[in-house]
Amino acid sequence: MKSDVVSGALLAAAGTYAGAKAWGFGLGQLHEPGAGFFPFVGAALVFGCGAVIAMQGLMSKLQAAGEAAGGWKLWACVATLVAYAVALPLVGFALSTFLMLGALCRLDKRTGWVASFACALLGSAGFWLIFVRGLGVNFPPSMLGI
Repeated sequence: MKSDVVSGALLAAAGTYAGAKAWGFGLGQLHEPGAGFFPFVGAALVFGCGAVIAMQGLMSKLQAAGEAAGGWKLWACVATLVAYAVALPLVGFALSTFLMLGALCRLDKRTGWVASFACALLGSAGFWLIFVRGLGVNFPPSMLGI
C-alpha cells in the first residue's frame, strides 16, 4: 500500500532524526545512562516500527477502500513527535512532554479537553518521576531557561 510505504518511511525518518538528536545529548553507559539514552531507545523503536510499516506496505498487494480516511491523524502524530524532538532542548523535558501528551490525547475524538489535560499532567509528572527522580536521568537544561 502506497500510504503505508510513505507513512512508514516518514516514521523511520522521524525516528532517525530524533535518534540523531538524542545521540547528541550523550548515551552514557547501560549501567549509567546519559541524557540521550532513553530518547535514543524511543527513537530506535519509532524507526523500527516505521521500517516494519514501510516493508509491509511494499509487500502488500491489497488496498482497503477506506484506508485514507484517517490518514491525517498519522501525519498529526508524526508532526507532534517531530515538534517534541525540537521542543525538548528548547523548553525542557517537563513542558515539552506535557504539550506532546496533550496533543496526542486530543487526536482521539473520545478524549475531551479535561481528560486530555489530566492525561498530559499525570503523564508528564509520571515520566518526570520515573526518569528524573527514579532513574536519575539528567536532561539538558532548556535553552529558554524554563
